[in-house]
Amino acid sequence: MRVTDRPWVIQVTYLCEVEGRPDGVRAEALYIYRRDAGVKSEPLLYGFDIASP
Repeated sequence: MRVTDRPWVIQVTYLCEVEGRPDGVRAEALYIYRRDAGVKSEPLLYGFDIASP
């Protein structure tokens, strides 16, 4: 993934398939990645935030 600028947090959503769903209803998985504050030079490192829902 290529990220512009130097954001502290990246949020990624993924559309999930739901069987037998009513019209207009959808489910998404939400993933949060936080930048490793210990890395001061390129390339930046991001790690999955296990506290994200």
